[in-house]
Amino acid sequence: MMKNSGIEILLSSDCDYEKLVAEIYYDGKFIALLNQDEGPEKLKIEFPGKEVQEEMVWRKIDLDIFTKGLEMAKKKLKG
Repeated sequence: MMKNSGIEILLSSDCDYEKLVAEIYYDGKFIALLNQDEGPEKLKIEFPGKEVQEEMVWRKIDLDIFTKGLEMAKKKLKG
């Protein structure tokens, strides 16, 4: 797990995906997931659905934190 100023990146192998995914968290709450099923140059971002408990996710977050989290996740996926 990679952590930087409250941002955590967790790589996981989820049975819903063919390849590794990167889950992005901030202060322990889920922000988004990056998947690379279409290849490392065609990353896709997924946001939490409405069925997720609100206290477990960020629905609104500072753009700088979001951008940094995406860059960290992308870097972690590319190894």
